[in-house]
Amino acid sequence: MADKMSEVYETYDMEVLQTMRGRGSVILKTDKGVRQLKQLDVNESRLNAEYQFKEKLYELGFIYIDRCIKNKQDELISYDRYGNAYVMRTFFEGREIDVENKDEITAAVKNLAEFHIISKEIFDSTEGDVHIRFNSDFRKRNQELKRVRNFMTKRKTKKEFEEIFLNNYDFFYKQAADCESKIASEDYMRMTSHMGYCHGMYNHHSVLVPDGDSKNLATIAFDKFYVGSQLNDLYHFIRKTVEKNNYDFEIMKSILETYNSLCSLTKKDIEYIYILYLYPEKFYKLSNQYINAPKNWISPKMMEKIDKIIMEEEQKQALLGKLNRYYMEI
Repeated sequence: MADKMSEVYETYDMEVLQTMRGRGSVILKTDKGVRQLKQLDVNESRLNAEYQFKEKLYELGFIYIDRCIKNKQDELISYDRYGNAYVMRTFFEGREIDVENKDEITAAVKNLAEFHIISKEIFDSTEGDVHIRFNSDFRKRNQELKRVRNFMTKRKTKKEFEEIFLNNYDFFYKQAADCESKIASEDYMRMTSHMGYCHGMYNHHSVLVPDGDSKNLATIAFDKFYVGSQLNDLYHFIRKTVEKNNYDFEIMKSILETYNSLCSLTKKDIEYIYILYLYPEKFYKLSNQYINAPKNWISPKMMEKIDKIIMEEEQKQALLGKLNRYYMEI
């Protein structure tokens, strides 16, 4: 692997001291600091947009990020002898935040709020047309759910997974349809106070505690950044975090209050997050996984997943009930 990649390393102005495997990448210790080399999985235009966005973040003081590094030819993409494209980013020695550590959860929420404040400033100063992702794609997802249900219904011989899916379909689809109806209202179409650049998948995997600098968290993995409601980032972090903490409402409340201390949240904002969380995200993703997989053999993992979704639904509904009462009171 090292020999294969050495020709790519040589395109950059650095001396490689040590290499190690990362999450779908190679982590390099170099004379210029820690770097990450990853095969390019987006088009060049998207990579250029990421580079420009991160440079603006850095200029405005949000510096602990995985900036894109240009090679000796002043280009963002380098190629190996087989034509495979790679991108180099700055990186950090350290660990992911402990999702069960309340102090680190709080620090990650503050980091998210600070990112949102700065990235909103970038968005507000942007000239020209910028593609904005409004709300969600609930309608498209619900159409896909119907297609999966129809496909399963027509199968003469149904496997156990398909029987369980169909037995629970009406319950989960009702939630999905309710969310589509609520999110399409004019009230939500007018919500622009949180419009700005979003991270796209902000969770414990994308927030690092750098070695020797635990006061400053590092934010990585901006692969899915976009312009839209920054409340989507907040919802995503809430969902991933509270589920790792047994659907603890106090954790959710702490996240909301911490974020609110830096980026003001209204009752309507909390209600929007409630609707996002109400949507049966995992049931939808499992249906998508099923329809794209071979049908002659269904992985036992899919059975495990649907059993877990059904088992955890009561906890999820209890959490949402508390959130509903919480935002009704504020």
